[in-house]
Amino acid sequence: MNPEITTKTFSVRFSDCDHHSRLRVSNLFRFMEETVISDAEKNGYGIWKMVKHGYTYAISRIKLRLHHTPLWGEKLNISTWTKGYYKNKVTLKDYLIQDAMGNSIAQGTSSWLLVNLKTGKAEDPTLSPFPPPIFENKDALPQMLSILEPGTEPVEVLKKHARYSDLDLNQHVNHCRYVDWILDAFSLEELKTRSLRSIQINFISQIAYDEKIKIIRFKNSKFHALMFGVNAKDPSIVHFQARIGFGT
Repeated sequence: MNPEITTKTFSVRFSDCDHHSRLRVSNLFRFMEETVISDAEKNGYGIWKMVKHGYTYAISRIKLRLHHTPLWGEKLNISTWTKGYYKNKVTLKDYLIQDAMGNSIAQGTSSWLLVNLKTGKAEDPTLSPFPPPIFENKDALPQMLSILEPGTEPVEVLKKHARYSDLDLNQHVNHCRYVDWILDAFSLEELKTRSLRSIQINFISQIAYDEKIKIIRFKNSKFHALMFGVNAKDPSIVHFQARIGFGT
């Protein structure tokens, strides 16, 4: 039997929304995370099964392109699938987000590392003990996600301190929390006057409990803002990179 793409339905609740009754982008990322977990469970490589065999998957990069930010009360259908591997280094997963009428409102792409829990190192994902089904030539976003180069005129715009509410079961800051941190680095006025159209995050180094992070913002390009999250004690350690795209 041919594998099927995993789709989950979500309702946007009051607690999922910001002060404009719009779905918080971080909560949209959480919906995507839940869909990925469901996809893994359905296809036989769920979290606990992988851990039992000494492996886990770790997200390394993700990009989301938004055409519409859902509002309180809307229903979403989120689909995800594995579309292949890149140079036997990362697993590539894409996302399609549709409204209740079937209209595409967002697309995403991401890369994942197969991590050996004994060594802490990434291994060739094609050698996974539980390989996912591959949907070749099915792209939501076709581009590869590259390393982001630092810009000019760096300015510290925010400090964050990793606490209990930031952590997930992997005992480090959950990747969805980075979205909140990044958007917290903007003023309300800027977010009001510039509509969010895309966000890319590269996860470079995990952030553990009690670590302090400085968010550095570089000079804007015409439609993008660039931010790095660096270690407060050692700024040479970059924990994450983010590129935020705005509409015209």
